[in-house]
Amino acid sequence: MRLLYTFRFKRIGDTWLADAVGQNAHLFQGILQLNEVGHFIVSELKNMTEETSVTSTEQAELTEKDIVLELTKRLTNEYAVDDATAQSAVQQVLNYLKAEQVLG
Repeated sequence: MRLLYTFRFKRIGDTWLADAVGQNAHLFQGILQLNEVGHFIVSELKNMTEETSVTSTEQAELTEKDIVLELTKRLTNEYAVDDATAQSAVQQVLNYLKAEQVLG
């Protein structure tokens, strides 16, 4: 599982807006609306995707379980939140990204 698009972020008040940029940006017809935690999760997911691409010669995809565990860990390291709350937030953001069809 990975992000299908590269996103550019813009903060307006407490909301982060993300629009697709780059080679296949024309395929995504919309804008993501995220809160601060959602922005953090999408940014970290982007970093994870890039890290996997660079370190893996086989281009192995991360499983959803791997992603949830890693993002939960990163979220609890960044914010004062327990594992259960972090995992719930991660799952909510991933479900939103799936509904917006930006994960593959």
